[in-house]
Amino acid sequence: MPADRIVLSVKASIAIRRQAETNPAECFELLFDSKAQALPPGARASAVRGRQLLYRIGSVYVDIQLDKNGDSDRVLLVGQMLDSARPGHPMAGIPVALHERGRSIAHTVSNDNGEFHLEFIAKNDLRLCLAMDRRHPVHLPITNLEAPSGADSSSKSQDTSAGADSIAQHA
Repeated sequence: MPADRIVLSVKASIAIRRQAETNPAECFELLFDSKAQALPPGARASAVRGRQLLYRIGSVYVDIQLDKNGDSDRVLLVGQMLDSARPGHPMAGIPVALHERGRSIAHTVSNDNGEFHLEFIAKNDLRLCLAMDRRHPVHLPITNLEAPSGADSSSKSQDTSAGADSIAQHA
């Protein structure tokens, strides 16, 4: 990685940490959340392991896949950022951090294809911070990852109460 990109990544990482406890004006749209989709008739909720989220931030699409690691409480988050205004120009070197109550619990930098991977313990109400603009990182909500206390994996039901109402535009 060229030195100027390393400096930019470090500065953006610092900006993410500084703004983690503030509530900056965020402009994003949740386009898809697989958890808000009803299961097909006859399908068992326990067969659905992963969760997919698709966000739009201006011309940038952020595709996220969340998978639990077996019976563990660990979650693997795999994502990719694509800028529809600049096809063929991957979003490489973008700092990505996962925050819980303003504290970073995992962080990485996007690779040459705009992809990023994070592994962490499942918690509720997390924020995925993307520093595409180092002065104004975007904080995407990653919520409802933990099962309700006392839930049995064979009797888990998918929460569809949020439905389409949870797919909202934030400006």
